[in-house]
Amino acid sequence: MQLMLSGVTYAYPSATEPIINNLTMTFPCGWTALLGDNGCGKTTLARIACGELTPDAGFVTGGLFCAYVAQDADEPPAGLVNFALDYGREARLLRETFHIEDDMPWRFHELSFGERKKLQVAAALWSHPDVLVADEPTNHLDADARSELVAALGRYRGVGILVSHDRELVDLLASRCASFESGRVVVRPGGYTAAHAQAERERATVVTERAEARRELARLSVEKDARAHEAARADALRSKGRVNPKDHDAKARIDLARFTGKDGHAGRLSAQMDARLSAARERLAAAYVHKRYDGDLWVDSSLSPRKTVLHVPAARIACGPGGTLEVPELWLGNTDHVGVVGPNGAGKSTLLAYLRTLVADDLTVLDVPQELATDARDAAVGRVTRLGSAERGRVLSTVAQLNSDPDRILEGRRTSPGELRKLLLAEGILRHPALIVMDEPTNHLDLHSTEALERALAAFPGALLLVSHDHAFLSACTSRTWEVRDGRVREL
Repeated sequence: MQLMLSGVTYAYPSATEPIINNLTMTFPCGWTALLGDNGCGKTTLARIACGELTPDAGFVTGGLFCAYVAQDADEPPAGLVNFALDYGREARLLRETFHIEDDMPWRFHELSFGERKKLQVAAALWSHPDVLVADEPTNHLDADARSELVAALGRYRGVGILVSHDRELVDLLASRCASFESGRVVVRPGGYTAAHAQAERERATVVTERAEARRELARLSVEKDARAHEAARADALRSKGRVNPKDHDAKARIDLARFTGKDGHAGRLSAQMDARLSAARERLAAAYVHKRYDGDLWVDSSLSPRKTVLHVPAARIACGPGGTLEVPELWLGNTDHVGVVGPNGAGKSTLLAYLRTLVADDLTVLDVPQELATDARDAAVGRVTRLGSAERGRVLSTVAQLNSDPDRILEGRRTSPGELRKLLLAEGILRHPALIVMDEPTNHLDLHSTEALERALAAFPGALLLVSHDHAFLSACTSRTWEVRDGRVREL
């Protein structure tokens, strides 16, 4: 069994160019990872492959049952009710694997995004699809849930398409990688580490070829100039206009040169040089090295004159169905960088929602939530579109420094979740925030964008409050840690 795409082209209605253009590729059984920067077309290709989108041209193998695990977890997945009502062996195994309690499918919107993600994956696997698309499946998941996910997806034996920026996950699952590079898709064997190493070897070869082509072009240019000069001198020597009318021997020599063709030899050599130069230019153009812009973003802050920007009195707050979260007295200084950690469902987002209610009204806050509903996404894009040219230019410049194409970022339906996060951050920077609050900031972001954001937040001079399962990211950006676990919050 395999899934084939032939000559597939797709363009969003608001786009000037297709995001997928005349693509032909085959997905065999096993996991194929789609790699590339935010907005390059990975999710679009995955949705076309499983029938969520219809291409403008080309065809996709029909007759296969497909399941799609979406990036966001706003709505219950297809088949969730049937999965919840099934108490057969496989349904029970999936519930045990992901630690899904019987009531969780029925209160989907009360769950944490990590718990929702587990339900998405479990319901998709339960349906026994021929083709399974997992789009950023580790978003929102803690370490234990990630292990559960790897085990469950590793048992899948159909055609798997994995869209992920999680290098470890790709290494564990994928047998090959399809990378979006400069408007084309390049397939390489192995997981992320093997495919990336192969790409670096190819890049080094192209860099060497480009340097050699540049040197050859320079050498031929010098040679052409010398030959052109020689041809001009020979033409001047063979001109009878400069010969004494009575010098019959000189005239005879010129006539002999013309008769034997020697007078055109330099000109023919010059024409040959033109052809060689043209070939050298084509060789140089063919040795194209894709450049990536990894900017250093500076997030300016209007440092709060108050030494404490957030005081949290000791309290017990509602958390989940019938549960509570015990919060001790906490302080956040005007330059403190705090990371909030804890397992899925422990109450991190509940804590963050409670903290938002305690922020002073006069404090400038940049708050980027974990997920945005569709209407909120449209509103964010609309706000940036309505900005003056100078401010809009600053926003798009920031987006570029976070490794996304500013010419594409406002094209409505093409704005990916990763690009939207960058847009929200860039828009918020205009206000010179004293406090930045971000819930799972690395979700949806490609590797280079994550690194750029990490550098920016680490250097942010104001107060920072981050909720994340990415401990390496938090180690780089924060100096204090609040842990949410077993119904209570404590500072580590």
